[in-house]
Parts: sequence; C-alpha cells; structure tokens
Amino acid sequence: MTTARGRYAKGLQRREQILDTALEVFATGGFHASSTKEIARRVGVSEPTLFHYFGSKQALLVAVLQARDERSAAARAEPGTGPEALLETVRDNGSEPGLVRLYAVTSAEATDPGHAAHDWFARRYDRLRTALAAELEPGAGPGADPGADTGAGAAPAGELTPDRVARLLLAAADGLQVQWLLDRPPGGDPADPADPGGFDMAADLRALVAALVPPR
Repeated sequence: MTTARGRYAKGLQRREQILDTALEVFATGGFHASSTKEIARRVGVSEPTLFHYFGSKQALLVAVLQARDERSAAARAEPGTGPEALLETVRDNGSEPGLVRLYAVTSAEATDPGHAAHDWFARRYDRLRTALAAELEPGAGPGADPGADTGAGAAPAGELTPDRVARLLLAAADGLQVQWLLDRPPGGDPADPADPGGFDMAADLRALVAALVPPR
C-alpha cells in the first residue's frame, strides 16, 4: 500500500523529471517551437498529467528557468554573488548555447508586463543587482547592505557607485551572450556544446570587471 509520504516523494520525483526534460526540449528547439505533448511523451505521462504539475506551458517555462538558476548556484565553485561568481556563470554558459538562447529570447519577451515570466525576471534582476552591489561595496562581503545607493537614479552622473557598476556588469553579461550567439558560425549545432564558435565571453567580461572594479 502506497503511503501519503510515498505519493508525495513520487510526485516530487516526477516534477523534477518534467523540469529536466522540459529544459532539454526548450534549450534544443526553443520555447515556441517546442510542444508540451513532446515533453509529456518523453517523460512518459499524458499531457493532462503534465498540466497537473504545471498549469500552462508558460508556467512550465518559468519553473524551468527558476530550477536551472537554483541548480547553477548550488553547483558553482565560486560562492557568493560577486563578480567572480558572475564570471563563472558566463564561462559555464559557453558550453550551453541552447540555454543561453532560451534565456536571451525569454528575457526580451518578458519585458512585456503581461508575459508569464515578467515578474520572475524582474525579481531576478533586482535580486542579482542588489546582491552584486552589496559585494562591490568597499570592504563588504556577502550579505552586506548597499544602502541608499541601490535606488534607481540615486547616484550622481558619472559616479561609478556599486549599484551602477552592478547594473553595468549584468547588462554587459547579457549583451555579451547575445553577441556570442550571433557570432557563432552559421550551420553550427546550437545544442552541441562541443561545437566551436564565438568569442570568449568570460574574458571580455573580466576585462570590464578589471576596468570598473577597484582592486581590494
């Protein structure tokens, strides 16, 4: 007889299986070209069962992005949310062009307030910017408070405050990844990490970090 705890554990396992499969399908074929029927088929469940776990294809996408973020943070060799952690993330993304494309396309579409992922991306950027700015404070470490400097438009024109540098670094990281996608040779397989192409995003971002962040 299956206990309530057993059913709960099985449900969590099935949810993780759906997320893993959806990430693979979305990263390979793109969100719009992918179907929930194909995801359900690969998992071995019906489409209604998939929608029991995730109410819509858009909700599944948000859950996939969130789960990928959490797993990346847990696996990162560089702890915290400072420049080195950002550089490590960008470097790792160089082996996953399909995932980079999924983030780039979805983040652009999510600028529409009506998009299912709008709130998630807004919270994500706010969290990343605030955490990065805190670690850029002189003498600050993880968990520091950047204070009033984090307010939009609070910094005098031309002053490289921690909050402004954090925004610049995040914007550069996103922009470099878009350029990297465009720079990849035609005919390359976007789902094949072994496919060569593009420039070294992390090296370019490191050069910007060196120019903007004073040595400690």
